[in-house]
Amino acid sequence: MSDEQMEVGMDFMKMLRSLEELLYEVMTWLVFYPRTLILTLIKPLKTLEYSRAQIHRSEEEQFDSTLSPPLFLLLSLLLSHGIEVGLHFDPFGGVNNTLTRLSQQNLLVFRALVFAVFPLMFALHHLKATKLSLTRITLRGPFFIECYPAAVFALILGAGFTIASAVPKMHEIGLAIAAVATVWYLSVQTAWISRHGMSWPRALVVAVWQFGKATAVILAFAFVYGLSGGVQA
Repeated sequence: MSDEQMEVGMDFMKMLRSLEELLYEVMTWLVFYPRTLILTLIKPLKTLEYSRAQIHRSEEEQFDSTLSPPLFLLLSLLLSHGIEVGLHFDPFGGVNNTLTRLSQQNLLVFRALVFAVFPLMFALHHLKATKLSLTRITLRGPFFIECYPAAVFALILGAGFTIASAVPKMHEIGLAIAAVATVWYLSVQTAWISRHGMSWPRALVVAVWQFGKATAVILAFAFVYGLSGGVQA
């Protein structure tokens, strides 16, 4: 066997091993996604404590019994999009222009950026409250921690708005689901902030303030996004 044939054979084996790892990884999502979802939904503070503990472990050992927080957020957005597809809901309202078609193709990326603003704002508050300097390393841990509740919030909020818009005679129920998602998220953040030596009323004010700042950033981004779309339309 020539050296070239041996090299081709080795490349093929590497490809098979990569596919093997990919297949196993995707299949584990079927087990660990619902596990992570249930734990975060029912025991959010315990999940946040778990996430904080995982940050101090080596990267190879982190989040071995759940999905990593950013992956959990991305899969939740994917599931939310799947609900839209199942209910034949068009989030762009059927608008037909070049930017909209581009956005349809990159909707998950767009949503990931939008909902990542929430964990970012709360992570920045954590650094400020603990008087840690802002670096890529110090921000990583708090951001990862905050992705868990943000993922559940994104999933339930998206499902609520989709039901309100796509299912006849369930507009009020869908909005109620979205409202419950918002109340749940703010409650979790209030409880989490109050664990760090802050009273509940003050923690609630801080949680609402961070939520409001995140919403303002998203609305500003949406305004610029819509303005650029109007120019291209």
